[in-house]
Amino acid sequence: MADFFKNIEDVSKKKELADMVQEITEMKVAIDDIKEAYEVKDEKQLLNKIKKGLVPEHPAYEGYLSILHIRDYIAHYRLKIQNLMDEL
Repeated sequence: MADFFKNIEDVSKKKELADMVQEITEMKVAIDDIKEAYEVKDEKQLLNKIKKGLVPEHPAYEGYLSILHIRDYIAHYRLKIQNLMDEL
């Protein structure tokens, strides 16, 4: 694994980066928890299960929407990390 902190001297920037990496990790765990709960590989498979009536629409659809929402947040944090790294 790459050492993101190797060339960062500013402690506050190190903490900011560490916090964002932690957030992404927690979000990925949340996605995995939803997928595991519905025994699916991804959100598309979950949506198909909902459409076929294989899982209850509620709360499965909320799980589906949560995955989409969380993926957007992950993309947002990755962009913030990239911007932070570009600043340094």
